[in-house]
Amino acid sequence: MFIRKKKNKSGSVSVQIIAKTNGRYKVIKTIGSASTDQQVAALVFLGKQELSKIQAQHGLFIFENDALIESFLTQLQNSQIRTVGPELIFGKIYDAIGFNLITEELFRHLVISRLAFPLSKLKTV
Repeated sequence: MFIRKKKNKSGSVSVQIIAKTNGRYKVIKTIGSASTDQQVAALVFLGKQELSKIQAQHGLFIFENDALIESFLTQLQNSQIRTVGPELIFGKIYDAIGFNLITEELFRHLVISRLAFPLSKLKTV
């Protein structure tokens, strides 16, 4: 992690704490922005203090399996995640009303998804 001074379009300078992971820069915290050199120096000083606090805290949460978990999460896609909650709740209501006499399984899924997400036809798909 390091401190970056980035010039804005307005002419001011933003002071940020940056971490580089997997070849990408990630803003951890923005300290502030200033327009004069004195203000920028004060923000850099505050940034160094905050950076030391963050680095002290970061050591508390280091686990050996982080790489394994991260590799699993990068391979996970939205299509592999399934919502089970609406089926449990609305499925019982669907059956209690008597709609279970309709044998078409697609109808059941459409009714439950429209009940779970009434405003989103996209989530119904």
